[in-house]
Amino acid sequence: MLASVAKLKQIKAKLQGSAEAAVATPYEVQCVCGDTVTGVRRATWIQRECQSCLQSVFVLPANTYPSTPSVPSEILDGSFTDRLKSVVAELLPRREQETVDSASSAKPVSTVATADADPPRAVATAEEKVHRRLSLPTFDIKVAVFRIVTPFRILMLAMIAVVTLTAYWMTYQRAVEAAHHTWLKSTDDALALLEDRDFLQLEVVLTKAVNAGKVLGKDDPEWRGTLNLLQETQAINSIAAGSLLMAFHRAYDTNASLVAGAAALLREEASTGTFVFDSYLHHHPETAGVLLMDLPATPGLHSVEVTITVPGIQDLLHANGDERVLFAAQIRSVQAPASDTRDAWKLQIDPHSFVLLTNPVHCEEIGLSPDDYPHIANILTRQRDFVASSQQWEHRADEPGIRTQFSETANIKTPLLNNPNE
Repeated sequence: MLASVAKLKQIKAKLQGSAEAAVATPYEVQCVCGDTVTGVRRATWIQRECQSCLQSVFVLPANTYPSTPSVPSEILDGSFTDRLKSVVAELLPRREQETVDSASSAKPVSTVATADADPPRAVATAEEKVHRRLSLPTFDIKVAVFRIVTPFRILMLAMIAVVTLTAYWMTYQRAVEAAHHTWLKSTDDALALLEDRDFLQLEVVLTKAVNAGKVLGKDDPEWRGTLNLLQETQAINSIAAGSLLMAFHRAYDTNASLVAGAAALLREEASTGTFVFDSYLHHHPETAGVLLMDLPATPGLHSVEVTITVPGIQDLLHANGDERVLFAAQIRSVQAPASDTRDAWKLQIDPHSFVLLTNPVHCEEIGLSPDDYPHIANILTRQRDFVASSQQWEHRADEPGIRTQFSETANIKTPLLNNPNE
């Protein structure tokens, strides 16, 4: 009852534009320790003590000035109509709250009893009635960009970029200078080693020269001649120890019939290294892009067909106008014929090991001296001119047909010199 009288006195004072001295004005002041100090304001300031940290807290007296937007007060300013609106606005929400409280208090006794008997369940039901709205945090991209991309950071990034590019350029220039020096020295040393017929050291020197030429981006006749000379030297250093012709003869008996294990004998001989061929090439009658070389090597009824899948050789045949080619290569696969048929032996040349012979010193090393075979000199000259003038010949192993064939063999994991029929 006393609270209602005090409320009426407070409403009356607000309508009159003054403050009722008898109405208590509560306060809540937060201490530095985080605890809240509460009480009732007085006409003068007071000093209270925090119960947690015993720190003194000063509380201002009750506000006797009209209320403002920034500083609330019990005294309302303005006309009587404005004060009446403020008083009514304060009363209406309270009436709505009282209505809700009265409705909640009018629950059946059984419900109240259940809530008292099972407090956790009642609390859970009350919590379920609370509808929470989830709000995502806002992110201002423009502000974030301005905070991250500052002028100082841009300047530092520019300095780092300049230093990095400068270091890269200096390193590249040093590599180019070293490669240029290696190219000049290696080419001179290669000529001396070629005259001394030191092919093992010649391969080492030419490898350095080719690596240096790649760094320099060489693409001229001298570069192509050096690259082919390295490939020739590698072929000579890996030349087969045996004779393919003698292996074919051992594959037949005195009656010109295949002996047992003839296919294995040929495959073992063919896997010993690189072979040199001097023969005529012509297009395969059934397969486009494949060249065929007949090799009269067997004493029996079976001929020998050697297939070469290097499309660049066709340019050589057109340029020379002659189908005779002197080259070195390894044998990739051997397919033996059936003994009771007249099928041919089928040998396939490894396109990655195919190299044209252009140097007479290499030919003399394998017994094909131009002095003893005059036609060899003409073949070497034609092939040397073709290698120096053709820009595509050095990339012959990178052609699509060869890459596809090599990848298919790698996928099926077919061992070297395997019989396709087995």
